[in-house]
Amino acid sequence: MADIGDKLRSAREAKGLSIADIEKATKIQSRYLEAIEQNDFDKLPGDFYVRAFIRQYAQIVGLDGKELLSDYKQDVPESDPDEYVENSIDNKSEEVRETTDNKKNMWKNYLPRIAICLGVIIVVLVVYFLYARLSSSGQSSNNDNNVAVSSQTSSKSSSSSAVKKSNVKVTSLGNNQYRVTGLKNNRKLTIKAGSQAVTATVTVNGATVQRKAIAANSKDSLNLSSGAKTVAITLSNDTDTSIKIAGKKVPYTTTGQSRTITLLIGKASSQSSSSSSSTQSSTQSSSTTNSYNKQQSSSHQSQTQSSQTQSSTTQRNQTKNDQNNQGQSGKGQQSSQNNNDKGNDAGNR
Repeated sequence: MADIGDKLRSAREAKGLSIADIEKATKIQSRYLEAIEQNDFDKLPGDFYVRAFIRQYAQIVGLDGKELLSDYKQDVPESDPDEYVENSIDNKSEEVRETTDNKKNMWKNYLPRIAICLGVIIVVLVVYFLYARLSSSGQSSNNDNNVAVSSQTSSKSSSSSAVKKSNVKVTSLGNNQYRVTGLKNNRKLTIKAGSQAVTATVTVNGATVQRKAIAANSKDSLNLSSGAKTVAITLSNDTDTSIKIAGKKVPYTTTGQSRTITLLIGKASSQSSSSSSSTQSSTQSSSTTNSYNKQQSSSHQSQTQSSQTQSSTTQRNQTKNDQNNQGQSGKGQQSSQNNNDKGNDAGNR
């Protein structure tokens, strides 16, 4: 007949459990479980634990612990009543009570020390808080001074920047033309679309430099060259659009239609002088042309007059020649008539 250890091991193997599984379920160390399966009960801490461990083991593998202990009563040692009392719940409760009382007494003994430590910590925190407050107030005063200085500096810089910005002026000339003066390093042209997408074409000095579609509520920028004098911006639709040159807004009124905005860069004097010089040059060229034409016409007239004079002189000479010829022929006829008369008189005689 198999002993109690073999029966427990067979039941465990039938359920497919290992010693580690039984240990995890019962919280009994594996060396005690192996001792039970080998019927080596001397390795257990006492007879009381032998019976208790067998019951827990049997319960996990599906056996009746009480029935198993009664069947193998001769193999399992009986527990000593004194040992049972020693390991009973009441006795354990007493030990727990004594341990609890000891802990309470320990807290009572350490409570004054804990209170002193807490007081010291509170005093240190108060001192640190006061020191931090004083130092922060000093730093705040310094920061106020720094803020005042920085605010003055920023106000100066802002005023200087405002002065710089005020140098750029955009003046309307009418017919969608605007005069832009005061441009320096910042020559940025910004075109912003409104609620609708717009196609913007930028022409500089007569040459197209950019043609771009700008999405709704978006903007596009372009840096103008230093040689840009005439900038034309053609918008396919100017609804809610805006144009800025060096941060200065071009003051045009939207019409919801396609339009061309012309920016004349620089002062009017330079362009007027160039226009006046071009006008003068054109005037000089025209005067030169007129004088040349006059000279040509006068020479033509003189030639005409000379030809007319020559023709009149020729006519007069021809007339004189004719008259002379007529006179000579008349004289010849008269002399011949006189000769005839003389011949007739001589015949009559």
